[in-house]
Amino acid sequence: MPDVNRRRLLLGLAATAAAASALAAASTIIDATAAPIPAMRTKTSLDAMLLDLPPEEAQRLRLEIFAIIAAVKERCARGDDFQSIRDFVRTRCQQNEMDWKRERGI
Repeated sequence: MPDVNRRRLLLGLAATAAAASALAAASTIIDATAAPIPAMRTKTSLDAMLLDLPPEEAQRLRLEIFAIIAAVKERCARGDDFQSIRDFVRTRCQQNEMDWKRERGI
């Protein structure tokens, strides 16, 4: 059985999703010459972070996060190891970021 528990999985997903949403939001606001982005607070909930985004963007991210969680649950049920699940989540977030940039012509 892989060494994956619900808490570790959700923390990893939340951190990955938060990083992806922060990158997406930051790229629209901050240009390359601006000051570096301050570190994110560690105790902020995902819902609180989504409230800081425009409603359409927050809803799109919320749906994508639910889709990733469903896929991760499926992979856990199949018995996939932690590393392959983590790689899947990273790849999915990178694809989402590329799609987001492509939609905006960045």
